[in-house]
Amino acid sequence: MRILDLLVSGLTLGSIYALVALGFHLVFKMTGVIDFAQGDKVVIGGLIGLTLVNQGLSAVLVVALIVLAAGIVLGIAYDAIVILPTQGNGPIAAIAATVGITLVFANGGQLIWGPDGKPFPPVATGGIELGEVRIGYQDLLIWAVVLAVGIGLALLLGRSRVGRGMVAAATDPLAATAVGVNVARMRAIAFALAFGLAALAGVLVAPITLAGGALGTALTLKGFTGAVLGGLGSTRGVLAGALLLGVIESELGVVMSNNVVEPIVLIALIIILLVMPNGLFGLRRQRLA
Repeated sequence: MRILDLLVSGLTLGSIYALVALGFHLVFKMTGVIDFAQGDKVVIGGLIGLTLVNQGLSAVLVVALIVLAAGIVLGIAYDAIVILPTQGNGPIAAIAATVGITLVFANGGQLIWGPDGKPFPPVATGGIELGEVRIGYQDLLIWAVVLAVGIGLALLLGRSRVGRGMVAAATDPLAATAVGVNVARMRAIAFALAFGLAALAGVLVAPITLAGGALGTALTLKGFTGAVLGGLGSTRGVLAGALLLGVIESELGVVMSNNVVEPIVLIALIIILLVMPNGLFGLRRQRLA
């Protein structure tokens, strides 16, 4: 039964990474930019949710919806302030800007809310017993949200007119503009959705990881590793890679300390980039441009 317990915890851990990895995937697929601020956006979302709870808003599901809406608004502002002024110099400049903004998010969050993680009430309490294995409702909720977001993104990117317009704008902005696609609007929508997803993820994972603290960098690293493992350009690949990473890390955590597991993840990321740059399910012709 110990193996099943580790599987449950690994799937939850992988689902947390998947929420971050899907943000990487969404932004990359729609804009060609790798947004290294995704992990810090999750932390900011959790802290905004904690502020609402501390102000007396006890319905955590309502808090999650408000945080989602706030994340969408912040995403539009993020695009206008951080991405738009830099993307004219190419995707590398925009990526560098996302790295720099992580310092703003991390230090700003510590100045406003303090450096330490804070307890956050669970969105769902209780759980179900399957033999000797217990699965918490919070775990089930996170799994369900990850599944719903994954399916939603796959439909958005592959089936909807807006999604196809976003992909076209990222692939060839000039050609997309020539056929009537508003490239600036598509980019703003992409970052709004990604920030909203990250903020919502912050509320869902804060009861497990605590709200705030120095989680942003770790979430970014794990989410990016999961995305690269599965294939940054593939929705199903991102989901599979992040979940696989969570299960493996959970299993390794039994026999190794976190101080050993963290470097292993970083080494794995480097090996994946060298050996399988397209990931397990990545598109062979996906490019960063």
